[in-house]
Amino acid sequence: MKKAIAVSCLAALLLAGCTKPNNNNDDNNNSTTENTTAAVTTEAAETTTEAETTTAVRKTEPPTTAAHPETETTTFAESDENFRQRYDGFFADVKPMLSSYFDHLLEENGGHAYMEYAIYDVDKCGVPEIIIKSGNSEADFTTYVYKEDGFDGMYQIGELGGSHTAYYHDGTDGFVIVWAQMSTMSINYTGIEDYKLKETEIVQEIIADDHGYDDIIKENGLTKLPYVSVYKADEESAGYSYIYSADGTEERKEELYFEYKDLIERKN
Repeated sequence: MKKAIAVSCLAALLLAGCTKPNNNNDDNNNSTTENTTAAVTTEAAETTTEAETTTAVRKTEPPTTAAHPETETTTFAESDENFRQRYDGFFADVKPMLSSYFDHLLEENGGHAYMEYAIYDVDKCGVPEIIIKSGNSEADFTTYVYKEDGFDGMYQIGELGGSHTAYYHDGTDGFVIVWAQMSTMSINYTGIEDYKLKETEIVQEIIADDHGYDDIIKENGLTKLPYVSVYKADEESAGYSYIYSADGTEERKEELYFEYKDLIERKN
């Protein structure tokens, strides 16, 4: 009986909608249409099943992160086998990669080149990254970061300005690029997100006579990353390198030095 009433009401509604409106009796027509619509809506509500009611309620719930992928965080558990492949791959690739990188600089610059490199586990995944600074002058220096994938060797994940900079860490994820010139200082906290290099926070400081560079470094709990500088003046010279330790000491090598052992210890 209910279905018959619903069908009759729906037919009446359709007929009313297809009929030319009576401009002299708008109020009556509107009232009839509203009543008919209400009847259809009420009838449909009475015949809604329990499952349909549940679905309707769920649609009104607040959206979850699945509806907003930009806020959703996905984590991947790396297998021991894949980790070991990346770890071994890094230590197999680091020396030839650095040597090849410097050779490329020599080729580009007609036999002279300068670069600095540090080795540090930026994202704390257990496999270090290589941080390289290179350029033809202080104003031209650029920072590049390379990551090991365990299959095809190392690949670049990003680059940032390297002029008037030094590299630090604060013991947490990421590393810190400190830029300083004259009385201005910028502390750039840098990490890896989605396999790309990204500055996560920038702190501006003012260097003064009573509040110097070293004071600011200490206040921010920063420790300098050990690094190696490699320099070759021309095609005839042999070139030389300096190893800079975290405590500020340095050692000169009369060679182009591309060893990781002075920067990081391999854990077997």
